Amino acid sequence: MFVLTKTVTAVIFMFSLLLPAGLQAEDLDPVIVSSSKYKVLLENEFVRVVEYQVNPGEKDNWHTHPAKASYVVSGGALKITTADGQSFIVKEKAGSATWFGAVGKHYGENVGQTPVRIVFVEIKGIEAAAEDLSKYRNSSNKK
Repeated sequence: MFVLTKTVTAVIFMFSLLLPAGLQAEDLDPVIVSSSKYKVLLENEFVRVVEYQVNPGEKDNWHTHPAKASYVVSGGALKITTADGQSFIVKEKAGSATWFGAVGKHYGENVGQTPVRIVFVEIKGIEAAAEDLSKYRNSSNKK
């Protein structure tokens, strides 16, 4: 186990490289499998905004995440355990914002003294949007 003091970005980024975006062996929607911890604030054809709150000593269930941006409303310490049995501590700092690609199967546990609250903005159809942007850029470069 190791501690990250600034952000979990590097670890989650490396973890997310193992799975192509949108292509996970098992999609486990956290809103369904941990409904007491995850709440949908807004959903439309473009995004789903989800609030995550976990109190000290609580943990959520195994789940995955699509590509998303996150904003830490109130920080604290989370122990993240991955499907391969590895775990690490993340110190979430209030006011920080991060981008993550798709994240594979894991669960989190609040090992700190304060409730952790994070808002996720999940991007729907990010692969299609990236493909469209790439086509646009390629066609613009030919002109």
